[in-house]
Amino acid sequence: MRILSVVTSMANLKTIVAFAVVSLAGISAAARCAADNCYRALFPCPSPSAVSVASAFCATITASGTTATNYPTRATNACGTTADRYISACQCGPTCSYSTLATATSSSSTTNAPACEPPSTSTTFTSTTSTAPPACESTPVNGNLLYGDFECDFTPWNPLVFAPFTGVYGYSVTTPGFTKVNSFQTEFLGTPNCPTTCTYLRLTSPVFPVTPGVKYKYTFATWFDGISRGFVGTKINDRAGRTVSALDYPVTNWRFHQVPFQANATENKASVFFEWLNVESRLDSVTFAPLSAYCGNKSPVGLLPDGEFECGLGAWTQQKPDPQATAGVVNLGSDSLYTNSFPMGDYAWRVVSPGVPNPANQELHVSARIISGSMAVTPGKKYLVYFTSFFSNRTVGSVGVMINNSPIYTRNPNDAAQGTPAVFSPNHIIWTNMAGLTSASVKIEALVFGAGTIAIDSVMFVELNDGVV
Repeated sequence: MRILSVVTSMANLKTIVAFAVVSLAGISAAARCAADNCYRALFPCPSPSAVSVASAFCATITASGTTATNYPTRATNACGTTADRYISACQCGPTCSYSTLATATSSSSTTNAPACEPPSTSTTFTSTTSTAPPACESTPVNGNLLYGDFECDFTPWNPLVFAPFTGVYGYSVTTPGFTKVNSFQTEFLGTPNCPTTCTYLRLTSPVFPVTPGVKYKYTFATWFDGISRGFVGTKINDRAGRTVSALDYPVTNWRFHQVPFQANATENKASVFFEWLNVESRLDSVTFAPLSAYCGNKSPVGLLPDGEFECGLGAWTQQKPDPQATAGVVNLGSDSLYTNSFPMGDYAWRVVSPGVPNPANQELHVSARIISGSMAVTPGKKYLVYFTSFFSNRTVGSVGVMINNSPIYTRNPNDAAQGTPAVFSPNHIIWTNMAGLTSASVKIEALVFGAGTIAIDSVMFVELNDGVV
């Protein structure tokens, strides 16, 4: 069983680290604080026990005056097995945002650990200050089956560096994440020894149950360290899911992705894996849930209910100023217009105009709109507004998005990001809430200028980590 180290206060922890830093100066004048992936793996702020172990290790490597060999196992993939990177990481010491580590009291009873860890005999942490350590959380529930927020390290996922690249390529859990504190990060530890394109690492999820014939969605977010010709690929049950290239989006920016999956007649279990080919990146917010889980008041991802429209409008309100247009949630499967259009599930919100509208019957060219229910938001926080949009042709019109009646975004069928007509393409908006605003409502409007169809699907509203750009 795993017994957590007992640390009574951050003051004690800082004393250990201070001693380590002072002594390190005597070992090597050339050693400098390097807050790299080795540092982040050595001092994972969401785990007070791991920070304590790392601090004790820094004191050991310092006090001995020579190379230590008792490297913390959670850091070896990021740091390797030579002293230099550990010494530079120890120079930094922990920089956790909470000022006082929670008091630990021993407990001999077996308790239920977070979902990503087995039950064990453990210490019980009781906060002694108003600023507690960040909670170790798993992926959201309500039909969700994966622990892909990496708030509890990468357990129970299985990372594998392929044999030719051991020591050259590594991984760790680092900050910041896309939605919460942590994310999974890969990096080159040495010079890549691949002449063309090579798969360096595979990260495999635990096996989880699926129901034959049921339609699911899995999501994930990526962040790339820099421009490269590499990419991250994902599969489920060895079926290709999505490939994301470092050239697809601005580097050092998080991007959100979603992939449809339908279990075939013989599938009752599944596993997701990600592979890294010639690239360094971060991965976060991996979720997997049936589309039916997005119906109702709680969404597996984010704050907005009924964004997949699989159960109709649900919490949305529809307004249709233009009597000539038809609008509503429809089943796309019965219409050949949507063949190969890549919708998520069977239903979407759709507006159809039989011809050029009469502007007198519209509201500033708006033929129809949908308005979400009110959601609680935090002043100053960032949120992702995500949806997919479909235009049957390049002259039908555009889509406008408002939050609390303030315009934040417009998508036109001629925008480069929309791509070709008659395809559901992603829209990725980061909105920062203003001071004093504690509730928000999303409004999506179809501005129609000609004959054709506009459709919307997969609407999400997700609170983000403050560091996301």
